Amino acid sequence: MNTPRAYTPSAPLPHFLSYHGAQLQQTGTRPRQEDSFAFANISDVTLMRCRGLLAVVADGMGGMKDGKVASEAAIARIKTDFESLDVTADIPAQLRDTMIRANDEIFAELGAQGGSTGIVCVFYNESLYYASVGDSFLVLKRGNNIYHLNRKQNMFTRLCLQQIRDGSLDRFPAENNPEKAALTGYLGMRELRDVDCVLRPIPLMDGDVVLICSDGVGGVLSEDQLRECLSAPVPEEMCRRMHEMVIAAGRRYQDNYTALVVRCEY
Repeated sequence: MNTPRAYTPSAPLPHFLSYHGAQLQQTGTRPRQEDSFAFANISDVTLMRCRGLLAVVADGMGGMKDGKVASEAAIARIKTDFESLDVTADIPAQLRDTMIRANDEIFAELGAQGGSTGIVCVFYNESLYYASVGDSFLVLKRGNNIYHLNRKQNMFTRLCLQQIRDGSLDRFPAENNPEKAALTGYLGMRELRDVDCVLRPIPLMDGDVVLICSDGVGGVLSEDQLRECLSAPVPEEMCRRMHEMVIAAGRRYQDNYTALVVRCEY
């Protein structure tokens, strides 16, 4: 007679975050599109978990020569470097080096006559890594809160930091400076010394939404509007809402606008 064995439940299967993405891109009132963007591994779950998900936005500088050439060069370098990214090594250092290589290649091609902003994000092991140059936006929506993750490299930020160093928290001089929007860092400089790079990975949670966008979106929509857009149930609807709100703003000189949205969920 066989002795019945006690049932032992098997260990629960591991629970991994999934990433769902969508994109928005329009020319605004500009004569041509100078923004560029890319996803990598967005449709391959296996590669996404083993190698990470890449999302990158580059905003070619319209006031300089060949902004589209600069933004496309940045995207090409970042995508190439992502293919050889070592996820077991120092990811922030690798992203910083990627930005420096992109800067040097753009400078070599355009000779300081063209440039681009750039934000590169890698979603790996349920964490976010990023490197940023310029004034594009990296935003995290968690719950009902909006967090701006990257530091804008423009005159406003420089003046605010100088005020702090001088022992003052008065934002008035920076807010009223006519050159406050001027970039102090971009890809294509003779020498890029400042890359805003996360030093420790940012843990991601179920329901988090990450927005990477050019200032044609981030500089037009308010935090309340971004919160409303990013509260939509799916990334495609988030992008649709952002598009409608940018159009409704009716800016006479609306810049190119590009946005990538990544929603994290189990």
